[in-house]
Amino acid sequence: MADPTDRGRPSTLVLRDSCLPDIRDDDPFDDVVCKLSAYFVQAVRAPLSFEQLRTIPHSRSLDPLIDHLTNEVMHQALLAALLALKGHFAVLETDDDREVNEARGYACEIVAWRFVMGLREGEKIDHLLYELPPASLPPPEQEPEEPEEPDEEIGEGPTNLEASQASTERSELLSNDQFMSSSLRFGTNHTAATETIVAENRVFATTFERLNALEIAAVSEAKKFLSQRVIQKVINDIWKGEIVFWETLNVSSMKQAKKYNRRRTDPYCRLRVPRYLKVFEVLFFAAFLVLYYAVLVLRDYHQITAPEVLLYIFIAGFAYDEFGEYLDAGQAFYATDFWTLWDIGIVAIGTAFLVSRIVGLLKDSDAIIDTSFDILSLEALFLIPRSCSLLSLNSYFGTLIPCLKEMTKDFLKFLSLVIILYLGFLTTFTLLARDQFTLREMSWVLVKVFFGSSYLGFDVAQKISPLLGPPLMLIFVCMTNILLITSLISLLSNSLTKVGMPVAC
Repeated sequence: MADPTDRGRPSTLVLRDSCLPDIRDDDPFDDVVCKLSAYFVQAVRAPLSFEQLRTIPHSRSLDPLIDHLTNEVMHQALLAALLALKGHFAVLETDDDREVNEARGYACEIVAWRFVMGLREGEKIDHLLYELPPASLPPPEQEPEEPEEPDEEIGEGPTNLEASQASTERSELLSNDQFMSSSLRFGTNHTAATETIVAENRVFATTFERLNALEIAAVSEAKKFLSQRVIQKVINDIWKGEIVFWETLNVSSMKQAKKYNRRRTDPYCRLRVPRYLKVFEVLFFAAFLVLYYAVLVLRDYHQITAPEVLLYIFIAGFAYDEFGEYLDAGQAFYATDFWTLWDIGIVAIGTAFLVSRIVGLLKDSDAIIDTSFDILSLEALFLIPRSCSLLSLNSYFGTLIPCLKEMTKDFLKFLSLVIILYLGFLTTFTLLARDQFTLREMSWVLVKVFFGSSYLGFDVAQKISPLLGPPLMLIFVCMTNILLITSLISLLSNSLTKVGMPVAC
């Protein structure tokens, strides 16, 4: 099959009505994704920006799909499928330097946004906040039976006709047209509809089970979609409690998003409103900090004090709440929260303090008890920033946090190159100065040179090796203090610009 991004082919293609995905209300989630993916793969053929896809020449390829979905499709998981595809195309983009899959991801966001624009108020809530049910995984593959040898008297013919028919039935959603059969794998050009591909599609669906469209948009980083006013209004209504998920607090109540009704809703359900939960969270961390400082100030080596008991209760309650959030949100959405690492750190250090404290008291060892309090002192590294997480609600700090997150990712990737160069120079200098410096001493010398103490490197260069020491140290200083540091600053600056760039609406 020819490359769809060849220069001689149009950047977008207006497909005929027979190519529109036939999405039925009872289609499973992975089938919906397959059908939509096939359309986007054929409709978007060139690297285009979000703004370009909204212009008239390029939007014509998406208009038939938008009209079809708005007027003829009411599948509850439609929005979730579009936003899941956005994330899938973003993953494919890492292996595609042509940015075509990124354009397809933008197309998914545009279609999802314009589909929401065509819905009534109640329908918007139903589609945006519909939680995907658990996906049923296919049974494990069984080894195919050996086909019987054909009878020579009957003549040659296909011996696996039934298997071929079964494969055709399985790929029915793509068999209506050659275009539809070209992309069963989400966003690729594979044509064989095998059971292995179907199994992979089922696994893909399980990634988003129990998530709604808004949560999937956050996981897929569909920033263009989330920035639209119609979506922001729904998010603000959830934050203020105008949209609720529970009407009662009894065990038989079902989670369902709907408009808040003062007459029908249990007043205690207002405790679940995100705005009120944030207030309780601030009060919780304030009390947590008071107990934390009280335990460190008292520092009783021989018995567990009352503030220490309360601190254990707070740590246990925080760990239980964090585990409940993980079960409720799922791994994919839970990992998107910037403060997840801080929460895990608080629980881990608190648990380590508890264990070491009990061991120290049982063994009556002041050294172990002293170590336990040293471990607890590390809690401040996570607890104090987490206590100030309320600042993330401010627009300024709320923009800095995702920037910091992306800059940290780029820094860790860049750090691997620094470590490789550092180990190379460390090995060379240690072998050259084997009679003058130990491995530990040389390691600290190079670390100090890396962080700006260039004069120290030149002072010991003659001791390392009169012949090779000075030129090698000059190369090391130039590579670290000039080349690597400058490259790192440029990399982090680009990350800040990319993430902090205002979203064009």
